[in-house]
Amino acid sequence: MSYPLSVKSKLFWYYQGQIDCAWYLSYATVAKQDAYIRDMDKYGVTACTPNICNEGIATPFSGEFMKSSLHEGRVNSLFNFMRRLKNAGKLVVPVLFDCPRDNNGAYPFWRYTDRIGPFIEIASKAFAPMADAMILGIETNRGPTITAHRGLSVGEVNYTMRLMKKHAYRMDGGTRYNIPVGVHEQSSRYFEDADFFGYETRNHPFQGWDVPVANMVNEVKELVVRQRGKPVWVLESNEREDAHAKAQNRAMAALPGVVGIGGPM
Repeated sequence: MSYPLSVKSKLFWYYQGQIDCAWYLSYATVAKQDAYIRDMDKYGVTACTPNICNEGIATPFSGEFMKSSLHEGRVNSLFNFMRRLKNAGKLVVPVLFDCPRDNNGAYPFWRYTDRIGPFIEIASKAFAPMADAMILGIETNRGPTITAHRGLSVGEVNYTMRLMKKHAYRMDGGTRYNIPVGVHEQSSRYFEDADFFGYETRNHPFQGWDVPVANMVNEVKELVVRQRGKPVWVLESNEREDAHAKAQNRAMAALPGVVGIGGPM
């Protein structure tokens, strides 16, 4: 099945001369957030994917995950950023969790397995008024997370997809609009209950420069087949902004089944 390319994102960008990652702008300074919006405009980027909970950076809570009050400064930073993105005509796609677990992180949440579901419910409802889509987590195939095995199982991911769908909607008059929910993985696993599959290519994005265009295209072609018609958004492939990265992105964007590209074109 063929879909029109509808999402252009860009995880990697340069801020004050240094490579940076847009996952982690949720609680950044206004100056840095606004610099990223200008970078989006420069490269024709239409969507931002801010991460909400990262064990090494922050969560929206003032203390223990789901057992303390919300951190007013962080929550205001996140929602004001989302509002400015919307005002700039951008799509907002919150990413609830980062993986894998950070055993030394100052903001643990994966250890509280019984609180993950209730947080998903609260977050899905909170983001529904502004979100254009939602992603469960960054690299949910990595772990350990809810269970002792490596990464979330297919069953666990499908369960969270159903939970997000239960609460990720908004009403327009008497019409319910269901917000698309998906995953981000460096895998080819199939999730029946996800609306789309966010992909990181097999290479680390910092080695994307070394992958021939044809190789990257063939890899994504194989993924599209394994996704059985589910839309694919290639979120991570090459951190660079050069001609080779643009050629990779244009070639992947031309593939039937690819609805999103994460990089300059």
